[in-house]
Parts: sequence; C-alpha cells; structure tokens
Amino acid sequence: MSHALVAFLHARLDEREAAAVAAGGADESWQAWGTGIYSVASADDDVPPLVTTGPEVGGSDEDAARAAHIALHDPAQVLREVEATRSLLRQYTAPETDTTPTDALNRFMASTQRTAVEMAVRHLAQAHAGHPDYQPEWRP
Repeated sequence: MSHALVAFLHARLDEREAAAVAAGGADESWQAWGTGIYSVASADDDVPPLVTTGPEVGGSDEDAARAAHIALHDPAQVLREVEATRSLLRQYTAPETDTTPTDALNRFMASTQRTAVEMAVRHLAQAHAGHPDYQPEWRP
C-alpha cells in the first residue's frame, strides 16, 4: 500500500468536497437537481437563461447537453461521489485482519479482493494524472 497514493487521493477529494460545499452542496435544496429542469436565470428579464433543458423551453440542443452535463456534476452528487471514494480508500487502508483464512481458497479470495481494491484505487488516481503531484508509478 502506498501512503503517498492515499494522501494524494484524499487531497483531491478534499478539493472536490470544498468546491461542492462552496457551491451549496451541503444545502438540501441542491437535492432538487436531477428533476430535469436546469437553468440559471438572470435578474434582467430581457436576458435568456444561461442554461435550459433544450428546445422545449426555447433553448438549443447544445444548451440541453450543457444542462445534462451540469446536472451530473451538481454539488450534492459530487459529495456523494467523494464519500463513496473515501469508503473505498478506507477499505484499501484497512489493516489485514488477524483472522487470516486457513484454507487455500479463502486465502486466495482475500488476496484477490485486496488486489482488486488496490487496482480500483490506482484507476481513481489515474483520473488526476495531469496533477503535478501525481506519480507515474501509481498507474494501474
């Protein structure tokens, strides 16, 4: 297990969490995202919404695509993804138990599971390969 890899991923998760909370992710009103209507209205009625759901409300297909992308990255969703990834990191960093399976099949299964979790963590880190702190030896 690489402590540097875990620390790197925790730092990226902290960044994502901070951005999501700053955008209102901790506010339950963000739970309304996902209803299918996404717009950023202007205080000036003469200015159209920045993003709409598409042609049915006067927007373009490009606006609809932007709205769908924004909906996938709403703050509440980002916070759920951060927690799911932290859960995986907890499993990755958990010490091996003293109750090591005694038969060969169970030892093999435990070893395979640990290897699979490690590979998943490496893939998660690879998403940040452009970050200056990313280390090439973490590649899966």
